[in-house]
Amino acid sequence: MDTTVAPLASIGVDIGKEVFHLVGFGTDGKIAFRRKIKRLALIETFKKLPSCIVGMEACLSAHFVSRALRKLGHEPRIIPAIYA
Repeated sequence: MDTTVAPLASIGVDIGKEVFHLVGFGTDGKIAFRRKIKRLALIETFKKLPSCIVGMEACLSAHFVSRALRKLGHEPRIIPAIYA
């Protein structure tokens, strides 16, 4: 993963069974990066990213992921599926 990403405003996470899709948005509103990561690589991936808002759809594992990201200094926000 490229650790030299531009300043991030937010990251969108699509939570799947085995694979998560990440889309990072810069402070200018443009897409800074897109990544596909394995579930087990979530913590290591977010350790390398600057703290920012992380949005994800409410699902069964969203609260687990949210707690893990909060420990790393990110600001997770779980949103209803109708808005995702």
